[in-house]
Amino acid sequence: MREKKADDSRKGRKWVIRGIKIFGMLVLLGGLFRLILFPPYKQPKVTGNLEVAVEEFTWVDESRVETFTDTGEKRALTVKFWYPKENGSYPLVVFSHGAFGVIDSNYSTCMELASNGYVVASIAHPYHAMFVKDVNGKVTMADMQFVKDIYAENGTGDPEAEERIYRHSREWMELRTADENFVIDTILEKAKGGENGLFAMVDREKIGLFGHSMGGASSAALGRIRDDIDAVIVLEGTMFGEYVGFEEGRQIYNEEPYPVPLLDINSRAAYEAAQSFPRQYINFYTGERAKEFREVIFNGAGHLNFTDLPLVSPILAKLLGIGKVDARICIENVNEVVLAWFDYYLKGKGEPDIKEEYS
Repeated sequence: MREKKADDSRKGRKWVIRGIKIFGMLVLLGGLFRLILFPPYKQPKVTGNLEVAVEEFTWVDESRVETFTDTGEKRALTVKFWYPKENGSYPLVVFSHGAFGVIDSNYSTCMELASNGYVVASIAHPYHAMFVKDVNGKVTMADMQFVKDIYAENGTGDPEAEERIYRHSREWMELRTADENFVIDTILEKAKGGENGLFAMVDREKIGLFGHSMGGASSAALGRIRDDIDAVIVLEGTMFGEYVGFEEGRQIYNEEPYPVPLLDINSRAAYEAAQSFPRQYINFYTGERAKEFREVIFNGAGHLNFTDLPLVSPILAKLLGIGKVDARICIENVNEVVLAWFDYYLKGKGEPDIKEEYS
C-alpha cells in the first residue's frame, strides 16, 4: 500500500514538473511572439526641453447612454494626458485616434508637444478603438458591427452604398464630436474651478485639435461646432463632417467658409487618388473656403505612417498599410509640422516653418 502511494506521489510530481515545463514553453513562445510583433524600439526624438509627466483618467458622461451596449450604462471615456512637469500656463491640444486606433496611436507627437509647452489630451473612443483599457483595468474591444460598417462598400460609387456610407459617417461624427466636446468641457471645468495639478496649467483661451484618419475628420467637424477652437490639424482623414446632406445619389458639401485655421496632411498616394475622384475631394473643397488652409504632402508615406505604429509594430503596420518612407524620419517630420502649426496659432510664434512636401 505504501509502495503504491509512493508511486502515485512520484507520478504526481512528474505531471507537475511536466506541467511546469509546458507552461514555461508557452510563456517563452508567447514572449517570442510578442517580441516579434512588438520589438523594442527607440522613441522618436523630442525637441523640447521640458520634462513631461503622464496621467490617465476615466470620466463618465452622465448625459449619454452607451449605445454600443443594452445595459443602460453611461458612456465612459478614458483620457491620457502629457504635460510639462514645470508649472506654468500652457495651451490645450486634444487628439482623436483613427478607426481601430488606440489612445497611444501618436504617443511621440503628444510627447513632442508636451516637451515644448502644451497640455495634450488623447481620447480613447470606446468601441471605435481597437481596445480601450480604463483606469480600473476594464478592457473594451472594437465593436464588430462598426468594423463591418467601415469596410462595407467603401468607395464603390453606387448611390445606395454611398448613402449608407453618408449615414454611417454622420453617426460616427456625432459620436466622436460628442466625446471630444465632453472631454474638453470637463477639462475646462476643472481648469476654471481651480483644480490643482495638470488642470491648473491649462490655458483655457488657447485650444487646438488634431487627429488621425476618422479622428482627423471629427477634429475638423468640432472646429465648426465650438467657437473656442484656435487651430485644427487633420492627419490623412476625409472630412466627413463637411457633408451636410445627401441628395440625388451624392453628398451635399458645406458651403459655409471653414472658420478655423486648418492644416491638411496627406500621403502623396492619398492626395493623387483624391485628384481622380469624379467630384472635387471634400478636403480640397473645404480648404478653398477655409479662413486659413495649408496642404502638406508626405511622399512615400502610407496611411499609418502618420502614427507611431510602424515603429511600435512594423509587422502589424505593414499588414495594415504603410509606405516605403523611413518610418522614424516620417513621424519625426509629422511631429515637427504639428508643433510648428500649433506654435504659430496657439502661441503666436512667427510664421509656421512648414514645407509643402516631405520625403
